[in-house]
Amino acid sequence: MTIVMDNINENVGENVVGLEEIESEDDCENAFHFDSREFVLGVDSEADFVDLNPKLLTEENVKNLNFPNLDVAYKFYNNWYGKLKGFSARKGKERKNGMEEIIEKTYLCHREGKRPINTNERTGKKKREAKPETRCLCPAKMKVRLDVHSGRWNVTKFCDAHNHEMLNPKYTGMLPAHRKLSEADILEMNNMRNAGITTPQIYGSFASQSGGYNNVGFRKRDLYNEIGRQRMLQLSDAKGAIKHLREREQNEGSMFWRHTTDSEGRLQRLFWCDGQCQVDYKLFGDVLAFDATYRKNKYHFPLVVFSGINHHNQSTIFASCLVADETEETYVWVLEQLMVAMKGKMPSAVITDGDLAMRNAIKRVLPNAHHRLCAWHLCRNAASNVKNPKMVSMFRKCMLGDYEVSEFKHRWEVMVKEFRLEENNWVKELYEKKRMWATTYIRGNFFAGFRTTSRCEGLHGQLGKFVHSRTDLVGFLKNYGRFLEVLRYNELEADFESVRGEMVLETNLHALERSASKIFTKEVFILVRPALARGSTMRVMGCTQLMSQTIFTVSKYGRSQKEWQVSYIAEPLFLKCSCQRMESFGLPCDHIIGVMVHLNIQEMPKCLVLSRWTMGVKDSAYEIRDGRNSIWDSVFDARCGYLDFLCKKMNRLGGRSATRFNEIKDWVSTKINLYSEAHLTSGDWNENGTDEGGPTLKDPIRVGSKGCAAGSSSQARRRPHKCRQCGVAGHNRTTCPKKTKYEASIELGEVSIPFSNFFKLFDFSTIDVM
Repeated sequence: MTIVMDNINENVGENVVGLEEIESEDDCENAFHFDSREFVLGVDSEADFVDLNPKLLTEENVKNLNFPNLDVAYKFYNNWYGKLKGFSARKGKERKNGMEEIIEKTYLCHREGKRPINTNERTGKKKREAKPETRCLCPAKMKVRLDVHSGRWNVTKFCDAHNHEMLNPKYTGMLPAHRKLSEADILEMNNMRNAGITTPQIYGSFASQSGGYNNVGFRKRDLYNEIGRQRMLQLSDAKGAIKHLREREQNEGSMFWRHTTDSEGRLQRLFWCDGQCQVDYKLFGDVLAFDATYRKNKYHFPLVVFSGINHHNQSTIFASCLVADETEETYVWVLEQLMVAMKGKMPSAVITDGDLAMRNAIKRVLPNAHHRLCAWHLCRNAASNVKNPKMVSMFRKCMLGDYEVSEFKHRWEVMVKEFRLEENNWVKELYEKKRMWATTYIRGNFFAGFRTTSRCEGLHGQLGKFVHSRTDLVGFLKNYGRFLEVLRYNELEADFESVRGEMVLETNLHALERSASKIFTKEVFILVRPALARGSTMRVMGCTQLMSQTIFTVSKYGRSQKEWQVSYIAEPLFLKCSCQRMESFGLPCDHIIGVMVHLNIQEMPKCLVLSRWTMGVKDSAYEIRDGRNSIWDSVFDARCGYLDFLCKKMNRLGGRSATRFNEIKDWVSTKINLYSEAHLTSGDWNENGTDEGGPTLKDPIRVGSKGCAAGSSSQARRRPHKCRQCGVAGHNRTTCPKKTKYEASIELGEVSIPFSNFFKLFDFSTIDVM
């Protein structure tokens, strides 16, 4: 705060009492009561407000104030003076000069003026309750005018004659003008929203940090308003989604995304996968499962998720796509984009739920992949087409049983004859597709344990915790990224559990078990260990020596009627069993383990180890591409987290001293302006995303899920409600027209009602039972 004298070039000296030298109320009065023509009290910033004494600040004193800009003037009248007195300010009229520069500004009391008359309110036709009238023509105001010589804003008029009662100090902070979200509050709110925290929980967190809800400085409604304002700044949801993917591509380098539009320029398909997804597909993309899930965004676009199994036997996601329909051409486009993103690597096996459009698309794009149908969906279809539980049970045994071809055909013929299904067209078509579902014909093709799409359903259930049917596209992509981060953190935890300590040996084959525990991950080793335990019960019944290999005949101890043949080659070491468990699941069977025990092999040979199941499969996968980590936003989040920690520490230290506060504030403001200008000139800043996705990209329209008839709804399919009194639809028991007749008849004693029906006339649901 500065005190200056107009028209006097000399120093005031001892005649002017500085505010920092005031020691009594008399001195304070002398400091404020000076001739306004000669003395002007300059308020330079909000920090000067604390030097003013509100009890001694009269209207004449206020007229002697001046401000460096309009912002400080408004904060003085609203944030400081109005809050202390019990009102808030509004910005009123302003005057401009010939150059359209503001030279005069008026600030009014928040109760100035009169609300226009609404005819609906007067006639009672308004559905909602009318809001209380807060305008009462209050004349209080403060007017400031620009001094062209000094460049400061002088108070030219000040009226403090309010015609209403002032608010109690405990209510003043609830006025809209005194409720404000700072930039730091908005940043913290956005960070918590990105972490999936709900708005009420965010408000509770602010209250906990502030020491109570009274000290927050804004209301919960202000958070919702800020969220809505941010959504309004985004001109198009589709363009915002494209902008989000483009920014990720600039940050990561390996991000892949493609989109298409319809004839009207609306977003129709959106495919994306980040660098880590591509790495996972390179390692575990030999088996691919994909299914569509619904009602995960506000447009009801089906979400197609490509997934597989990683080295911990966990579900992992390779790519995702939002589509407007589920036609064959759509699935062809999706699979083509998958092949482009994955550098043309095709999976050896694919599993789906049997959708016809999916099957045709797989034949066209992935002709060499072995397509397997989901066992659960086949059982459900069998139950709906045959409607016989015994047949479904027998069909399930035929489908999942590990039979020879002759035995499978015999069991199928028995099932068809027993239930008289010779003329059933669905059964005939199902048998023609037996190579897509029967274990007898699938055996030997690697599916990594996939028999159903239940893993896909599990992923859909987990995704439902992050998105819902009201999520927009931008929010969907952000929350989907969080969902992927959770899956990858689960994988990281499994990696830690695999390398932490050594597995406890439980079988009698200690050497083989210890060798396997050092190669396989923990979850896969748990699947291998039972084979090691059963391997000790196997017996070699015979041996046939051929020119290049040896054939061992193996059977279980005490069960010699069932035999398996194990091929053995010494150099290089190679083992193969007729059960084809190794080819189907990628894990050694107990028959091979029995031969290894017979040959005294004490280490797990490389021919029985698939790299996809080992602990070191991803050692070389975490690549740094173009100086950026392939894991999405991990470096960026770490930097922001550390800067946030430093800023909070600086806030606590700098807020205790005015000198430190001003020093830190000036330094931070300078850096923010410097980095903002550099960010704007770099060419990667686009606040509203107006040029993302082209000038014609529009938001999609809401679509219906596959199978929904046009115009169908839950209301149309719902049964009409019938009256419990008379059984007629259109009314309930309370409004039943026959109710009065029944009651009148009972009162007059004209109707004889059975005791059991008498209680149906009355509602005892509201009676409290002691």
